[in-house]
Amino acid sequence: MSGFDSAVRKLFALWMSLFALALAGCSSSPDDVVKDFYKAVADNRVDEAITYFSLKDVKENDLTTMKGKLQMVVGAYYSRIQENGGLDSITTTIIEQNGDTVRVKAELKFKNGKTKDESNILIKDAGKWKIKLH
Repeated sequence: MSGFDSAVRKLFALWMSLFALALAGCSSSPDDVVKDFYKAVADNRVDEAITYFSLKDVKENDLTTMKGKLQMVVGAYYSRIQENGGLDSITTTIIEQNGDTVRVKAELKFKNGKTKDESNILIKDAGKWKIKLH
């Protein structure tokens, strides 16, 4: 086997691995989206947390303003989590599903023992579950 064949096989294997990861990300359940959102918030990964929101109904001229507002919302959630010693666990329950709309209850358990229930509405946005803006 030539060096070229070996390099092509390695490149193909890498491409297939990346493709599988991309497909796994596309099939995230509403529960996973909610959990991943709160984990990103708890780790202060603001830009990542914002990606979990559906911006499909936001006019292009308003995108910058909306992203700024979402940064403030994420910052407020992060502060609340920090005030309670950090995030210990997240338990999610699908309350109702109607086609491409799902309501998910998230119970956030903080490291100080307190809990907080949050209700999230998710919609399909370009084939992915996203948190709906209210």
